[in-house]
Amino acid sequence: MRHVSILVIALALAQTGCDEDVVAVTGTDIPFSVFGALTPQADTQWVRVYPVEGRLEPAGREPLDAVVTTMAEQEGTMRTWRDSLIRDPGRLYAHVFWHPFAAKHGERYSLVVRRSDGEASRVSVRVPEEASLIMPPPANVAPSLLRAIVAGDVPNLIRIEVTYQYRYLTPGGVESGQATFPYDHRKRRVDGGWIIDLMPAPDLRKLQNELAEYIPLDPTIGLRLTRLILRLIVANAEWDPPGGSFDPEVLVQPGNMNNVENGFGFLGAGYRLSAVWIPRDTLVVVG
Repeated sequence: MRHVSILVIALALAQTGCDEDVVAVTGTDIPFSVFGALTPQADTQWVRVYPVEGRLEPAGREPLDAVVTTMAEQEGTMRTWRDSLIRDPGRLYAHVFWHPFAAKHGERYSLVVRRSDGEASRVSVRVPEEASLIMPPPANVAPSLLRAIVAGDVPNLIRIEVTYQYRYLTPGGVESGQATFPYDHRKRRVDGGWIIDLMPAPDLRKLQNELAEYIPLDPTIGLRLTRLILRLIVANAEWDPPGGSFDPEVLVQPGNMNNVENGFGFLGAGYRLSAVWIPRDTLVVVG
C-alpha cells in the first residue's frame, strides 16, 4: 500500500475502548460499517471496512468478502479499490481499502461496498470546492480582534484551532512557549465564504494569568506574541460531529454521524487549510 497523507480520521478509526473483544450485534441485516474521508490533499484515498454480523469480532487475516468501488459522478470514472490488512497498536487486524487518486474539488463520489451475495452498503459524498485562508496584515501588537477570512463557496469548517507562540521574561531570562485554543465557536458564514473572529489579546491575557500562578514571569512585560497559527478543515456539510466532539466512543455508536445507506459509519470529504500571522514586534523588551 502506498503512503497516504491522512487528512484527519478522528472518525472512529481508533479503538472504542471497550473491555470486551466481542460485541453482540443483533436485529440488523446491514452488511458493512465504513469509515474514512476523501481529500484532494492525498494521492491515495482509503477507507476502513468492517463486516456487520451476528457477533462483531476483531477482523482476522483472511480476505474480506467485499468489493469496494467508487464512481466519480461528473468525471464518469469507476474505480475498484484494493484490500489491504493493517494491524493497529492494539494488535488487532483491520481491512483498509484504497485506491491511488486525488479526490477532486467539487466532485461527488459514490462509494459502494458489495458482498458476494449482492448485499451492499452505499454512501455518496461531495468534496468541497477549493477555498483560501486569508489573514490580515501584521500589526505592532496582538490585537483584541483579528478577522481571518475563508474565501470560497464551502459548506462547513471544522476543527478550527489557533496556536499562539509566545515569549516571556522570568528572573532566569527569556523563555518561550505555545498554547492552542479551539475556535469552532467563532466562525460565521458570510457571502462568498466564512469569517473567523480571533481574539489574540484576550486569549493571551487569560494564558498569562494561568501561567503567573506557577511561573515567575515579569508582569510588566507579560506575554509577547511571536506567531499565531490558524488551522482548520474545510469539510462537507454532513461532517458535523455530535456536540462538536470527535470522541471515537461517541462516533462509533450507530446513528451518530452515520451517512452510510444500508450500513453504519461515516465517509467525509475535505481538506486542511492553515495560515500564519506574525506581529511586527516579536521581541521581549527589557526596560
